[in-house]
Amino acid sequence: MDKDKDSIKKQKTIVHRKKVYIVNKENYKKLDLNKIANKKSIIVSTKEALEDVTPVNWSDIVLSGKKKIIIEKN
Repeated sequence: MDKDKDSIKKQKTIVHRKKVYIVNKENYKKLDLNKIANKKSIIVSTKEALEDVTPVNWSDIVLSGKKKIIIEKN
């Protein structure tokens, strides 16, 4: 029984858009705030950031919600 409790402690439950995901917390690294604080960044305008982006031309059936698109990570 203790083994089951340990395995449950290592899991994290995430609810996103009405779906439940159970994730193994051992795969997570702690966020290093020093890396973020010391990182050099360049501020750009939204227009400049999006100038090379091509919008997706969804069909009317997708835009109406009758058909759904699932994008998976390979």
